[in-house]
Amino acid sequence: MKRVFLLTDANGDRQFAEDCLPITLGGAAADIVLPGLQDEVVVAHIALTDGHAFIQPESGAVPLFHNHERLQASAWLKSGDQVQLGQVLLHWQVKGDQVYISMSAATAAGTGKTGLTPPLEPPENHRPLPVVEAVPAPVKNRSLNLEKSVGSRKSTQALGAPGKPEKLLITNKVTTNFSDSPCTPISCMSFSRPTDLSRLKRGIVAVLAVLVLLALFVLLATPVEIQITPEPEAVAVKGMFPLFSLAGRRLALPGNYRITAVREGYFDIDEPLSVNNGGLQIVKLVMHERPGRITLKTLPDVAIQLFVDAEPVELDASSTAGIERGEHRLRIQTDWYLPVERVFDVIGLGRSQILELTLLPAWADVQIRSQPEGAQVRNNGELLGVTPLETRLLKGEQRLMLEKKLFKTASLEVNVIAGEALLLDAIVLTPADGQLKIESQPEVATLQVDGHYQGTTPTVVALSSGTEHQLQLSKPGYTAWRQSITLEPGQLLSLKADLKPAYATIFINAEPADAKLRVDGKAQGNATQRLRLTSRSHRLEIYRDGYETWSLTVTPDAANSRTFNVALKTAAQARIEATPTTIAALARQLLRLVRPDGRFMMGASRREAGRRANESPRLIELKRPFYFGEKEVTNAEYRQFRQQHRSGRADGADLDGDQQPVAGISHADAARYCNWLSRKQGLPEAYRLQAGHMQLVRPVNTGYRLPSEAEWAYVARKLGRTDIARYPWSGSYPPTQVIGNFADARISDTLAETISGYDDQYRGSAPVGSFSAFPEGFYDLGGNVAEWMNDYYAVYPGEASQLVQDPFGPDKGKHYVVRGSSWRHGNITELRLSYRDYSRKPRADIGFRLARYAD
Repeated sequence: MKRVFLLTDANGDRQFAEDCLPITLGGAAADIVLPGLQDEVVVAHIALTDGHAFIQPESGAVPLFHNHERLQASAWLKSGDQVQLGQVLLHWQVKGDQVYISMSAATAAGTGKTGLTPPLEPPENHRPLPVVEAVPAPVKNRSLNLEKSVGSRKSTQALGAPGKPEKLLITNKVTTNFSDSPCTPISCMSFSRPTDLSRLKRGIVAVLAVLVLLALFVLLATPVEIQITPEPEAVAVKGMFPLFSLAGRRLALPGNYRITAVREGYFDIDEPLSVNNGGLQIVKLVMHERPGRITLKTLPDVAIQLFVDAEPVELDASSTAGIERGEHRLRIQTDWYLPVERVFDVIGLGRSQILELTLLPAWADVQIRSQPEGAQVRNNGELLGVTPLETRLLKGEQRLMLEKKLFKTASLEVNVIAGEALLLDAIVLTPADGQLKIESQPEVATLQVDGHYQGTTPTVVALSSGTEHQLQLSKPGYTAWRQSITLEPGQLLSLKADLKPAYATIFINAEPADAKLRVDGKAQGNATQRLRLTSRSHRLEIYRDGYETWSLTVTPDAANSRTFNVALKTAAQARIEATPTTIAALARQLLRLVRPDGRFMMGASRREAGRRANESPRLIELKRPFYFGEKEVTNAEYRQFRQQHRSGRADGADLDGDQQPVAGISHADAARYCNWLSRKQGLPEAYRLQAGHMQLVRPVNTGYRLPSEAEWAYVARKLGRTDIARYPWSGSYPPTQVIGNFADARISDTLAETISGYDDQYRGSAPVGSFSAFPEGFYDLGGNVAEWMNDYYAVYPGEASQLVQDPFGPDKGKHYVVRGSSWRHGNITELRLSYRDYSRKPRADIGFRLARYAD
């Protein structure tokens, strides 16, 4: 089928067939007239070769641009091309078998200026056209049914298609009858056509090309098997390449496609498909059922809520919901009607079903009456009306409020049963309270109404109307104010009370006689005097230089006078009294306060049985009060400081129980434990490391330390006694009853010396505090483990008459003093409280207890 050309230019719309080509563009003599040119000027020709259109420039009368590139030789015309010929722009559009040619004024894009920008260099791959003689026929008349003759003008260049070697000859005469020819507006010119042989060649080439393409498709395509459950009524696959079906499968080139499938009662499938290179590709898809459409119709027709299997489901405007196929429990709820439940079998597959339901009322008719009438009735804040009232209430517990001016709001709970009428009458409203606004001078006076506390002034309180009330205001230091009032409903009564001061008498006797007195921070002269004070709280202070100030807060009673006898204490006396009698190093590690009283003699006389030579008498006086451990330090307490310590076993006895005394530690280990406790309580450390030894800091501070030998001897032998004790029990050796942990019958298989007939139930050490205290408040000063003392070991001959105060032993030495007997001791020498031992190495029967100065 031959193409039809449609031309639109300044002369209007025209139409011609492809047989009319070639055509000329130029002056008034050309087929397409360009403005501003002489009549005989030809700018370009448009022609066909092998069915393809091309344009060929004729002269350089005007610049020509093809798609913005300068046109110097013939060029193919494709759909969308633009050709600028001077000030005219030719548009070439191909749509099927129609070619649209339109002419417009050429304008530079975005500037409004005419013309196209010429390229920087001429286009390539063009060759000059062959030169042939041709005489174009000028168009003298464009009316219909006009025979044209070729004039005497001659052309020196024939039309040549781009890249074509063959020549095109233009005849020197063309005769066109526009009444019989499709070339109505433009004169036709004939030119040579391709031969039938060339058409055959092109056909063979086209067939071969199709066969090659088919072979390539088969080699490159991937077999695709699409499995859809259930089987759809129609399936389609669309994509960038066509698919071919073969043996139930599809062949597709690699790329992206979309699968669509439809089946009645199911949702359509529209899924992407990506085909890759390789073997068989299986695609499995499932079609999902459409839910059934269930329309609910209720009588009466009201707005409802739908629950399907206890889950809420939204309804559309026609009360229709989509529900999956199968048996479901439907519940319909609405205001003012009882809920309805049905088991319903849904067909599904997008089919419609109707469920009709009759709703039963969920309310009851209620009559409400009050005395007086005219009370507003509210239910959950909503105003229902004014009494007497007939209304409806939903079933269940309902809270009604009746309100009327000058009356208290009445509140009642009612249980409404659906369908059962309810009468609420004889509701009596109570008159409203009145209000009392009361102030006092001075303020903050306590208000009591009818004997009940109502706050402090200024205040506002609600009081029942029509009843007499007794008011009382009281404030320390002032006389009570009283008044009776009766309030009307809704009345606000304001009162202001002036309180009168009340006075009381106090007598003070103070020592020393020249002590001074302050009352509420103001000096009042000598402390010994008679005072007249208001009966409110007052702060009394009695003071004198060199004495601790005495103070007391007192509230005088106007009905009864009071007397205070005060003896001021010196600073030292006050400090002593303020010292606590017990302190705790750890949670249960208690130390007791010891206040030494007078001198005492350490050591033993030469005549004492069991006495050793190192027990020379010494005259001692302890001046500073000190704290002394109630019990020996336990394994558990020591392991808080050194977790890995183990006291181990000795002589077949286990010594490592948590409550047994720690043993097997050096004197230095005990001193380090004391420093650790001091740091925990913010006390100064009592020991410092010097030349490899833990030395006591002197003067001695208040940090935790080991007892001095003199402190230990004072507590063990003198504290609380008139005579010096010889043994850690009352009486002579051996003990007649179990009073401590010594070498007994249980360890007689190992030790040579034990107390005959004595059994304290322990082979080794016992838990601390297992036996009675001796003296009172202190345990195991004899028995259990012997104890490290702070002092270096030394002997003191000839000091029986030489007084020594607060001694701590020599500044240096090789051994440390060990005092007290242990579970290994059983003879008279070792069990005496004057027995002195020494060591510089740890032992299984040596432990320690704590001490520190009180100030």
